[in-house]
Amino acid sequence: MNWILLVAGIIILATVALDIAYTTVSANRSGPITHKIATSLWRCFTLIARFSRRGIGLRFAGPFVMSGLALCWIAMTSIGWLLIFRSDPDGLVMKSGEPANWLQSYAFIGSALSTVGSSNVQAATAIWDNLAMLAAVNGMIVLTLSVTFVLNVTQTVAAGRSFSALIGVRDPADAANDDLLMPALANICTKLNATPLALYYTPLHHERSVPLSLKWLAERVSGDTPRARNYRQLLRELPYLDIDAEADPDQFLTVMDEWASRYTIDSR
Repeated sequence: MNWILLVAGIIILATVALDIAYTTVSANRSGPITHKIATSLWRCFTLIARFSRRGIGLRFAGPFVMSGLALCWIAMTSIGWLLIFRSDPDGLVMKSGEPANWLQSYAFIGSALSTVGSSNVQAATAIWDNLAMLAAVNGMIVLTLSVTFVLNVTQTVAAGRSFSALIGVRDPADAANDDLLMPALANICTKLNATPLALYYTPLHHERSVPLSLKWLAERVSGDTPRARNYRQLLRELPYLDIDAEADPDQFLTVMDEWASRYTIDSR
């Protein structure tokens, strides 16, 4: 038994499992690993977009980040299980009885996680057979949470674009629109806080970007008034917007502008 491989596999598996669970079911931002991966993928996409003609492909920004994130989740989960199973070189065997090598073991892990069960490799003992069952359950949970999470993200994207359209016809500067805009703003800010990956879905038309729309709203209701502070209190719920609602209005706008720029690709 190779205890180093076993411990390393358990640590990787536990870390990614907790991060996926936090991201998909906590309704509170993203897990630290997910956030770093998504940010890195977003930066890669922005570099690609800068060399495209007038932002061609901007609509693929969100799917690019989500697909890359899903692949990273799968890769880390499978590597964790691979290290666990390879901690015992005789834990997995071919149907001919020969010990499976690393590549053959990885094929078995992929088969177990996907619950396909078509691998030519099998567990050598009852202990490893039960671990294979746990891997299959783990795969089903990750798949179920991922599908549900993607649905929540796309619903948040639709809600965000609906809000962008709403403030396009109901000026936030007009106090008469507060009864309509404030509940809608509270709803979209809460949704974005629960599923911040929705911010990476970039529309082809620059002015329909949700981060830019929220920045524009903050500018329209800026000022040191109770009404402006109410709007800032709602905007404060946005994910990774690190400023207090009672901060100086100009400072709040500066931070809001920096926040919006993080999720915006200049397509000009």
